[in-house]
Amino acid sequence: MDVDYEEIAYKIVHMCARIREDETVTIMGREDNLFYCELIALACSKLGALPHVAVRSDTYALRRATETSLEYLRKTPRHIKALIQNSDVIITVSFLFKDPALSSRIPEERYSAERSGNKPIKDIIFDGHRRWVGTDFPTPEQAASYGVDFEYYHDTFWQAMNVDYPALASRAEDLAVVLRGAKVVRIFSPKGTNLSLSIEGRRINKDDGVIDEEDVKRGDPYLNLPSGEVCMAPLETSANGKVVFDIGFWQGQKIKDLEVEFKDGRVTPLGAREGLDIFVKVLETSEGDKDRIGELGIGLNPAVKEAIGDTLLDEKIIGTIHLAIGENRNEGGINNSTLHWDLLVEKATVEVDGRVIMREGKFSLDIV
Repeated sequence: MDVDYEEIAYKIVHMCARIREDETVTIMGREDNLFYCELIALACSKLGALPHVAVRSDTYALRRATETSLEYLRKTPRHIKALIQNSDVIITVSFLFKDPALSSRIPEERYSAERSGNKPIKDIIFDGHRRWVGTDFPTPEQAASYGVDFEYYHDTFWQAMNVDYPALASRAEDLAVVLRGAKVVRIFSPKGTNLSLSIEGRRINKDDGVIDEEDVKRGDPYLNLPSGEVCMAPLETSANGKVVFDIGFWQGQKIKDLEVEFKDGRVTPLGAREGLDIFVKVLETSEGDKDRIGELGIGLNPAVKEAIGDTLLDEKIIGTIHLAIGENRNEGGINNSTLHWDLLVEKATVEVDGRVIMREGKFSLDIV
């Protein structure tokens, strides 16, 4: 499909982030999507906002991560920290390498050191005082790493970006109504998931394509694009039971059928069809509340039909849930960690205070 990047940039600025005149906007991307970042910046400039664009190449990111010391990687650049502190809006146009295969060349302890150095900056981004939009830009190299056709990946991504946002917002609100004030959520799946957790007293966040005044007042001025989920931070000590995650990715590496046990919120790996060593290594090298339940999310985007391997897309699939471990303060929780990792459960059955709202991937509610 042909993509009108300028139109999408306009929507991000005017509809999604609702940027206003004289606001400061920092846009961070990759060398290959500089033109797209600049279109977003131009849309900001035309309405009188003050954008700044910063991009990097895969080559630089790889060499920085592999050719410098661990002590260097743990440093936090104070001028970048000041830039973010003085930004009203941050737009991230790059979650991944242009070529994810390069990320496998970086030892996990070096990723951990980088996450440690970046954490003070992320803490500012997600302190509730500024808006954040996180998105990406699909590439043939990413499609190859997922083992999918690029045309299919490309079209799925941009179709998911261009959904009917008012309809998506209505769908998200319908689901949020069911979850507000609820106490106990139970999750099952055909592969053996049987988990109980509590969301009592936690705010219900809607990733519906728009950061509106309600989101700002609620302390949830954050947005993923493509959008399409309702998520929350469960009580961190409440998760008990077994989960089998159908799929997960870490720096371009795939994990399949990961079986874990939660006990009083803490996760213990039990086995996996593929990638158990990756999961164990990430936990070993991360810091803080890295192994505690952090998030429960329910997908709502009708344009995403099946798991591709891109978490940004996969977690939006209608009929799936995802759980994250680690950092969750931006979602209303208390975990403080260098890690936030989303993993997907397909064909889930979900009960809320004993009421079935989803059965094997099909909503029992009239919201889709």
